[in-house]
Amino acid sequence: VFNPPNGPYVKNALQAADFLVVQDIFLTETAKMADVVLPARGWTEKTGTYTNLERRIQLQKKAVNTTFGMEDWKIISEVSGKMGHKMVYSDSEDIMDEIAKVSPLYRDLTYREISKGNCLWPYHGEPLRGEIHELPAMVESAGEYKSDFYLALEKPLFHSGTLSRRSPALVKIYPEATLKLNGATAEKLGLQNGDRVKASTATGSSELPVTIDDSIKDNKVLLSNNFEGRGVFDLLTFKLDPVTKAPGIEGCEVTINKV
Repeated sequence: VFNPPNGPYVKNALQAADFLVVQDIFLTETAKMADVVLPARGWTEKTGTYTNLERRIQLQKKAVNTTFGMEDWKIISEVSGKMGHKMVYSDSEDIMDEIAKVSPLYRDLTYREISKGNCLWPYHGEPLRGEIHELPAMVESAGEYKSDFYLALEKPLFHSGTLSRRSPALVKIYPEATLKLNGATAEKLGLQNGDRVKASTATGSSELPVTIDDSIKDNKVLLSNNFEGRGVFDLLTFKLDPVTKAPGIEGCEVTINKV
């Protein structure tokens, strides 16, 4: 619940639900809010397919045996059966066979063909033919900033989303969120590596340590969004795209004070 923009809004919406079910491999912040948690399996613990943005269908084979949790398809199948609609599948290949029967895009597709690595949908179908739809250009300017510093999202090399926090090796390399700025900015603020600051924006504020990194431009500061309570999305503003309704993350002015 802390990873998306405007986390408090998302959290309040989930808390307002009459009944919340979460299916995950870890007891995440969201799972802790749930009425029921259904333990799933990680990607190395199950067999199934992925379709990427290229439309390429890939087969992922189970590499690790475990007795904990269930495959996603089996959880849904079991719940469906308890609700009066029995689903009869022996494995994920049965589900792929059914998809190949009912979806024209995946017609006649089999695990054997997918394993060759050259399957793109539509499989044995007509070439994709579509029309060009022009999208409105994003012409709105960010405007002038009154503050001396500009906050933006950092994308760390050693973390991705929130799952990487579960890796002791990665946490040892990158143990916590820090506000990153260059030496000139640090000198202007009278800061050294490890000093704690309070970063404040129109959206919120956060206290965290400082890391000096001279690869960052003057007056620009970076913060990741991988750690609960120290995420940049708690501080940044965003607007919804008028077409996709996806949040467009923007940087924003920030005030920095030594604690």
